[in-house]
Amino acid sequence: MNTSIFKAYDIRGLWPDQINKSDVLKISKAFAIFVKDFYSIESPSIIVGYDIRKSSEEIFDAVVNGLNSENCKVISIGCCSTPLNYFANWKREADGSVMITASHNPKEYNGLKFSLRQVVALAEENGVEKIKKIALGMPENDYVFEGKVKKQEEETMIDEYLDFLVKEAEGIDIQQFKIAVDCSNGMVGPEFKRLAGKLGIRYQGIFMEPDGDFPNHEPNPLNEKAIASLQELMLGDRFDFGIIFDGDGDRFMVLTEKGEMIRSDFLAGVLAKFFISKINNKKIVCDARFGRGMREYLEHSGIDIIKSKVGYSNIKKNMREASAFFGAELSAHFFWKDFCYAESPLLTLIRLMKILSVENKKINDMIKPMQNYFSSGELNFEVLDKEGKLKKIKQVYIGENQSHLDGLTVECADWWFNARLSNTESLLRLIVEAKSQKLLDEKVSELEKIIKEK
Repeated sequence: MNTSIFKAYDIRGLWPDQINKSDVLKISKAFAIFVKDFYSIESPSIIVGYDIRKSSEEIFDAVVNGLNSENCKVISIGCCSTPLNYFANWKREADGSVMITASHNPKEYNGLKFSLRQVVALAEENGVEKIKKIALGMPENDYVFEGKVKKQEEETMIDEYLDFLVKEAEGIDIQQFKIAVDCSNGMVGPEFKRLAGKLGIRYQGIFMEPDGDFPNHEPNPLNEKAIASLQELMLGDRFDFGIIFDGDGDRFMVLTEKGEMIRSDFLAGVLAKFFISKINNKKIVCDARFGRGMREYLEHSGIDIIKSKVGYSNIKKNMREASAFFGAELSAHFFWKDFCYAESPLLTLIRLMKILSVENKKINDMIKPMQNYFSSGELNFEVLDKEGKLKKIKQVYIGENQSHLDGLTVECADWWFNARLSNTESLLRLIVEAKSQKLLDEKVSELEKIIKEK
């Protein structure tokens, strides 16, 4: 087994070169063993869903056989988005769930995303490492691939999910908005169209039909090339805003009425101020890369910001510990306590429309109070000795206010930066913000010099 497929939060790789049917069978069996031991039960109930990728149905067969070999009660929800998989886990009170997806990766990839009860990410319990150990320790004759999937329960969750979303939209004048939508030929297209029909959402959409070849662009909304078609659509008509989803439907980015991408920390600031200011527990969880402009904006509103390591499992764990109503990640994940601490971009969309309706403002105007700093965006540097280089940066700025929550964060009076190491590549990732473009350029050059020094 190619151990590179075991990532920090899930299992993912090129199909079938890096991850194949036998691997999936072993890993699924290992997940079942883990769940049985974790909850001390003999026959756990496991939700299984899969995305539109060409290899997903073949992987589904292997997953079900692996689970059945350990006496699991498999509940198939078929081809679905990741949020729908989470919803099924939560509402069916399952012992665990498997989502077959490679998220935003190109079409050649596929993988497995595991959750425990109440949509707790497997990674929260260090479970990825544990199932890796179980799978690698299996003798070859300890599993049998039976070819055909054993009988499993079939469940349709989409209607219940849509009813949940429709209820959230009560009292909002949805039809006042006209939005541009790009579903990236991913899993959210059919869900969005049905929701739009129920709520009367006025929209113009592109790439709405699921297609595992992703023929129009990579299903990654953080890729600037991926948003070009949506921006072109927005030039041809007047829209209140635009949205673009990723492949498995657990992330989305928002564009202003002018077709300009809104940073996820700014969107999180808008969402947090509106919803959290109305409740007693005024806490938000966000990853360590969130900008100072957004942090100052919320702190001035009396909202406590809990910083987290990057990664959806880390955000969710910190939210649960703080009982925080809302959490967000710079990669466009938005988490809600009342969605079992999981992501639902469709729920987030409805709540965004509620804010715009109540405030009667354009989204571009709502983010302006946070645009007080100039940002480098995330810069990536290929570095062989990642750890050594991070230590060097730490030493250079030893006299400044430092944090080591996730890599190294240095906070200075008029600028700050975060430098952290990639989990899977020889990359050092850097974000710098400053009060002026001149200062930003100076500090980026200063840090680049340190990083590139021999």
